[in-house]
Amino acid sequence: MKKYTLIISTLLLMLTNSACSDRELDLFPPYADNITNINTEAQLQQLLNGGYLSVASTDVFGTKVTLLGDLLSDKMFVSNLNGSFIDTYNFNYNAAQNEFSFYDTLYGAIAKCNLVINNTSVANNAEVSRIKGEAKTLRALAYFTLVNYYSATPTSGVNQEYGVPLVLTDYDANIQPARATVAEVYAQIIADLKDGIIHNDAAPGKKVYLSQTAAKLILAKVYLTRRAAGDAALALQLTTDIVENSPTNFAKIDATALTKPYDPNSASVYSQYFSGNNDAVATGSEIFNGVLQNYTIQGSENQPETIWELDLNIKTNQFTGIGSNVSLPGYYNRTDSRKCMLFNQAFYSSFATDDVRKGKSFTATTSLLVNIGVPTVDNPKGYWTTKYPRLTEEGNYFRNIKIFRFADAQLLQIEALNLTGQSGVALTKLNAFAQSRNGSVYTGTNLLDDILTERAKEFYGEGQRFLDLKRYNLAVSRPSNCVTCNVAASDKRFVLPVSQTAMNRNPNLKQYPGYN
Repeated sequence: MKKYTLIISTLLLMLTNSACSDRELDLFPPYADNITNINTEAQLQQLLNGGYLSVASTDVFGTKVTLLGDLLSDKMFVSNLNGSFIDTYNFNYNAAQNEFSFYDTLYGAIAKCNLVINNTSVANNAEVSRIKGEAKTLRALAYFTLVNYYSATPTSGVNQEYGVPLVLTDYDANIQPARATVAEVYAQIIADLKDGIIHNDAAPGKKVYLSQTAAKLILAKVYLTRRAAGDAALALQLTTDIVENSPTNFAKIDATALTKPYDPNSASVYSQYFSGNNDAVATGSEIFNGVLQNYTIQGSENQPETIWELDLNIKTNQFTGIGSNVSLPGYYNRTDSRKCMLFNQAFYSSFATDDVRKGKSFTATTSLLVNIGVPTVDNPKGYWTTKYPRLTEEGNYFRNIKIFRFADAQLLQIEALNLTGQSGVALTKLNAFAQSRNGSVYTGTNLLDDILTERAKEFYGEGQRFLDLKRYNLAVSRPSNCVTCNVAASDKRFVLPVSQTAMNRNPNLKQYPGYN
């Protein structure tokens, strides 16, 4: 009994340290003062929701991890108008100074997942198995994110003893784990995801929860990153299953849904997916802090293209059980005072004229890349993305953030086809995908580069580009607006240093070589 009270107190402290607001804490029980044991399905779900809150926080996918995936790449730059993340953009970080602090937050999420997974007080049944399977999927995602950023790739052949610590037991402050090997971390991630695939819901009611489909997608990406013997074939099997056999609430943005020929005065369905112009509006009321309040929400969740997204409809926390109010939209909005994250001219020019992911009109309603109002201090000027519209209600952060999309499964399938020697089929599917966006046709002369280029066009601003490069041990090479323009994949800076604070807390934790 005392053990659980201590653990839950610790978890609440972790939530506080992950920069969540007091209101968010109030919305996410259980509380140390009213729970003496974890013995119901509802309490297990509440603990799992706390894990979701951690990964949705500003430290992780809610802002920083999503930013980082583009910030360290070759398509984005930080405006000279604002100093936020300048050091990180220029690969100028060390253990004492690092703007990205998701290491502790992700281990907080893992601690909550472990409590759910290891619980023996709640009698096992189908619902408990589902909750635990979902917790294993979330734990796997946390570890995959950690090992992606704090370790070298499995295919790099260097520093493979520097994985990340594996903690699979209930929280204990006395546990000070050393780094596991990269291979050990990947083995655990794969084991968790396999269990998640077996026990998760195939089609959850809300896509703010990690489903069976999400677990399959993450596992496919894990296999394509590890690339041990047979992994590419396994990734192909998983992605083909998603593309061909997913429940009906998972589906691609169909080619016929695009505005063809391109109409600069009309938004395509593709751009509407991000802007939310086609969202349903719901109204109602709920209790906040003991007071009945009215609300109006934009129903952006559960669109077919989405596989998993963060719930930013903060008024609906009581209904979904999870959510977060984060600042990511601010960094991608031309009306925000920070005016920070811009995509470079070379990237904009790489799109075909009528590509719906670019847009021809310089209006926020019809284009996803615009240069209206961009800072003039940059040379050359960059482009805003309108994938993250900023509304005026409830602190301006009302749109759900899409983390995994159906398009990812399509392009990972193409990647797996190429790796399994089916380059002709891969090229055919790649061109079909590009044409579904009115994009350029590829020749296949360098098919891997073509695939990664198409991924860059599809997922810019969604935090994928750097990890796409790192997955294949490819250098970052920036065309302009940079101090550090070229970084080899063998450079230590392709791996983040663990913060000095975490190092001081755990004497068994070794720093990644080169940061000592």
